[in-house]
Amino acid sequence: MTLFLLNILDIATTSPFYEANPVTLYLWGQLGLFLSAWIKIGLILLFGILCVVTKKVATPHEWKFASKAFKAMLIVLVAYYAFVVAVNFVVILSTMAG
Repeated sequence: MTLFLLNILDIATTSPFYEANPVTLYLWGQLGLFLSAWIKIGLILLFGILCVVTKKVATPHEWKFASKAFKAMLIVLVAYYAFVVAVNFVVILSTMAG
């Protein structure tokens, strides 16, 4: 849930004038901002579905490994999105101040 909320905050606070990610800029140019946002949200939901499906089909021994892998990916993704949202807020505040 935290990852999903951070993803929504990232989308809500991203300023197109200060975006540096070339993949994001390409997607915005090809698909538009709105559809790109829905794809980004969908990818996070797909990650959650993948976790649930893996838990259902994996044996207990396989799930030990899979759960560690998913937790590690989740930690990295949450840290990344927290950093991105913090940078977005700094950009917003600095443009409001200056």
